[in-house]
Amino acid sequence: MVEFRTGMGHDIHRLVPGKELVLGGVTIPADVGFDTHSDGDVLCHALIDALAGAIADGDLGTHFPEDDPDAEDARSLDFVREFANHVQAAGFSVRNVDSFVVLGPIRLRPHLAAMRTNLADALGLHESAVSVKARSNDGLGPEGEGTACAAWVNVLVYPSGAA
Repeated sequence: MVEFRTGMGHDIHRLVPGKELVLGGVTIPADVGFDTHSDGDVLCHALIDALAGAIADGDLGTHFPEDDPDAEDARSLDFVREFANHVQAAGFSVRNVDSFVVLGPIRLRPHLAAMRTNLADALGLHESAVSVKARSNDGLGPEGEGTACAAWVNVLVYPSGAA
């Protein structure tokens, strides 16, 4: 019997003027970005939380603590690549990723394909196994107003070697 597992992740960060906005490893042209320890990529952070949940092994902060000086200004996409290796070492393989990012006034659609490619590459998956969608929230809440950006991710993993 094959034991598949699912995981879900969520992340949200405040947006501030004069910082870079990085989502799925793609720098988005914008006047605002994340003021965080790493690049603040909420999509990558939510993905790591989803993967950690699927293998029941902590969360983003467990594996990449904010007070780690090595994580200062780090690319979160590199964290995804590293954590994908951790998932594999735990005996699992990622089979599917479904995600969406919520950010109102900044149009993300032109960047979704690049985000999808980056995530698939970091996970060692074919792009057909990775979905990245965007929502505006119709101007509602901090994400819709453009003062924050959030991401939600669901993943499916199987024991390595399972058909």
